[in-house]
Amino acid sequence: MKTVVVFGATGFTGRLVVEALRAERVGEIVLGGRNEARLRELSQAHGGLPFRVADALEPSTLGPLVAGAHVVVSTAGPFTTYGEPLVRAALATGAHFLDTTGEQTYMARILERYHGAATEKRVAVVNAQAFEFALGYCAAALLCEWDPAIHTVDVFNRVYGFGASRGTRESALRQAVEVALIRRGGRLTPRGLSPLPEWVTWPDTGKREPAAPFPGGEALHLVRTHPEVLNVTTNLAMPARVALPLMVGWSARPLLAAASKAGLLEPLRRRIRSGDEGPTEHQREASGFRVLARGQSDVATRGVLVTGRDAYGTTGWICALGAKRLCDGPPNAVGVISTDQAFGAEAFLKALEPHGVRVSRHEM
Repeated sequence: MKTVVVFGATGFTGRLVVEALRAERVGEIVLGGRNEARLRELSQAHGGLPFRVADALEPSTLGPLVAGAHVVVSTAGPFTTYGEPLVRAALATGAHFLDTTGEQTYMARILERYHGAATEKRVAVVNAQAFEFALGYCAAALLCEWDPAIHTVDVFNRVYGFGASRGTRESALRQAVEVALIRRGGRLTPRGLSPLPEWVTWPDTGKREPAAPFPGGEALHLVRTHPEVLNVTTNLAMPARVALPLMVGWSARPLLAAASKAGLLEPLRRRIRSGDEGPTEHQREASGFRVLARGQSDVATRGVLVTGRDAYGTTGWICALGAKRLCDGPPNAVGVISTDQAFGAEAFLKALEPHGVRVSRHEM
């Protein structure tokens, strides 16, 4: 039986991943984290699962954490702080690696630094094996397979009734002060100040909404399998009443970066860390999401739409199903890769159908 180590298992997302892994009967699950008391409590709640105490910032603890692992899963953010040491530890032991990040800066760094090593080891390192990037990757890949003439892809994410977890809020604050990348003319380039939002018309409802820039992984990965796509952006759709304040915040990124460097954002970070861990089960069940990959060729505009409910619960299933596939057999590719490269876009989205995820194609 193959071993899956879940680091950050006692966190909000980590617990959902562990529940999904157990439901999918994935290998031997080992819980990992910094707090022994919380690990012991979680272990007992799941019938005595083994656990290992480790700290991502203490390298000497990571070898014992990942020993014997076939797959290492990390749900411990912010990943710009805690992610890279786990990637190194997994590669050192020859294990596959999945995480639930949404931090573009971290993903770009892992791709640049570890793709060669992961390829040499014949393992998959899959960042952002979670809502929303895993769905965005798959939707964009399906779109480009449907119409190989597409040269521009814009991905739009939308959540409804959404309550962000503590980890998501802290990661978002860190992303707010980082340089955000898009692909223009085939090259990665910083996304500049955007005083006005993009607009998206949802193909299933016809509703039109504004969307603010959002640092995404699609600009990093889509070109690797679809080099004909020259332009890629990721965007966050929202109610119109929220768009203006968010666009003002985006345009003030240089000021936010300076404030962060001066330590002025620390009170806000402390407030986030002392807040609620995440939305309740009732709030999650009442929430929903849309992910639209909209593509343009010289003659047509087409879209692939992915819909579902409970973004955090869906993340648990996305991560667990990825781990299950890695335990059942080799990935479709190796290296630092995206969800569609590892598991196949159509097949992976189909595997999510029992968990409420639906896919549709649209002429726009």
